Amino acid sequence: MLTQIYVKDFILLDEVNLSLNENMSAFTGETGAGKSLLMDAIGILKGDRIRSSMVKTGKDKAIIEGVFDITCNKKVQDILLNAGYDIDENQIIVTREFTKEGKSSTRLNQRTISVSFLREVMSELIDLHSQHDTQYLLNPKHHLSLLDQFIQEDTLIKNVKDTYKIYKKYRDEYNHLLHAEYNEDDLEFLTFQLNEIDEANIQEDELEQLEEEIKKMSNFEKVSTTIASTIEMLDGEQGCLTTIYEATHNLSSLQYDDELENYASKLNDLYYSLEDVISDVKDYAQTLEFDEQEYQRVMDRISLIHKIYRKYGGKYSAIVHKRDELEQTIDSILHRQDVLNKLIKQWESAKKEYMKNAKQLHDVRLKKAKELEDYVMKQLHDLELPNAKFHINFNEIEPCATGIDQVEFLISMNKGEQLKSLSNTASGGELSRFMLGMKTVFAHLQGIETIIFDEIDTGVSGNVAFAIGKKMQELAQQVQVFCVTHLAPVAACAKYHYVVKKEQNDNNTKTNIHLLDNDERIQELAMISSGSDSDSAKTMAQELLNKAKR
Repeated sequence: MLTQIYVKDFILLDEVNLSLNENMSAFTGETGAGKSLLMDAIGILKGDRIRSSMVKTGKDKAIIEGVFDITCNKKVQDILLNAGYDIDENQIIVTREFTKEGKSSTRLNQRTISVSFLREVMSELIDLHSQHDTQYLLNPKHHLSLLDQFIQEDTLIKNVKDTYKIYKKYRDEYNHLLHAEYNEDDLEFLTFQLNEIDEANIQEDELEQLEEEIKKMSNFEKVSTTIASTIEMLDGEQGCLTTIYEATHNLSSLQYDDELENYASKLNDLYYSLEDVISDVKDYAQTLEFDEQEYQRVMDRISLIHKIYRKYGGKYSAIVHKRDELEQTIDSILHRQDVLNKLIKQWESAKKEYMKNAKQLHDVRLKKAKELEDYVMKQLHDLELPNAKFHINFNEIEPCATGIDQVEFLISMNKGEQLKSLSNTASGGELSRFMLGMKTVFAHLQGIETIIFDEIDTGVSGNVAFAIGKKMQELAQQVQVFCVTHLAPVAACAKYHYVVKKEQNDNNTKTNIHLLDNDERIQELAMISSGSDSDSAKTMAQELLNKAKR
């Protein structure tokens, strides 16, 4: 969730530094005060497009920075770990800076990142919802995945996907062979390629071993010369072995001193140890030889392997795969009908297994869809939409990785109205309430931790407004909720209440954001409700706040 946000020189915001809390926060203020500016700033952190006009007039640069707690967000943790981030503190800091000249930078934990990566991360953290929201809930192509999130049958869904891959593999191989046309020249060329690979008889790691061998051969002269020189230094007429022998003999002649005898004994041991080393070096030198024919054979073999690699994939595993592919293709040409018969049996068997899993998943989806319909209907009734109907429509489709179901969410808002697609029904206010109800259902399942509602209560009042506020309050038990509102019943349902005010003087206009204490909140709710801060208005505001708390 978003725990802190810092905004400097952004449109009308001079400098704002807010510590934010879990649960629900409401932002109110007069029309034109800039209530949505903070939400716009969060949108920038989410990856929204930056415009140079967003830099406050008279300033060179704007800064927006947010601190997010990702302790409970496994998806974000995985994304960051795969990108090489250290997330031991389970906290990320996102910073976006931009100038009036149009230059901008985006950083995550002080590392520069692309905006596309920022969007990937933030899409798992923040959902920004407005009256014109066109995100996943409205798009029918996402409805099946939303239903699957609700049914929570990950193993069955994976089985369908895996068995479809096998089924599709045999189906595609059968169709390819059935419609493929080969002639004698094709067969001759394929056979030539197979024979070329077989005759090369390349072994795994052979190239590396040969290159190491040729490296040793190429260094023969240098190695043999160095070894001969080393032997001369150790065992030549002026070598150290002779010198040590003489030194040992000299000390041994001084028998009247026990300490000198000890030194002489150590020198004697050193002499024999060195003699063993010299013997080993001489033995190794005897093994060195240079065979011109062997050198040429190895070079030719390396050249052949490189040639085969170039023609058939560049590495050993690619050659093995190519050989199997050639063998199968040749076999399918020579025994075409037999291969077709085998493939059709494999195809039918794989399809049978797939359809068993797909039908099982279909049955689970149908059962759970009814539960989801009832759950959504409860949300809609809570939001003062008593005549609303919600239905999950199923159509059977050709087998695919997600099964045999095509799903679309349908809704009607009024009595006698036919069920229609979400994007083709409901007014802005009704649709916003529906979306609020849906997000109450799906937010936790999707792992979203912060949801922002930007004036979705426009056009409603009274009981409907209070119902919206209570539904946001309910949602805030699962996720962090920010709402920009102009309605007292909605603001009263928030745990934290911020007021947004615009201050003007002769030379400057700026917007301030202030967290209200209880007395200030009562006064603000009174002003929103009645335009007055009289005692009676404050009493009504207190009653509204008490009602919201209940």
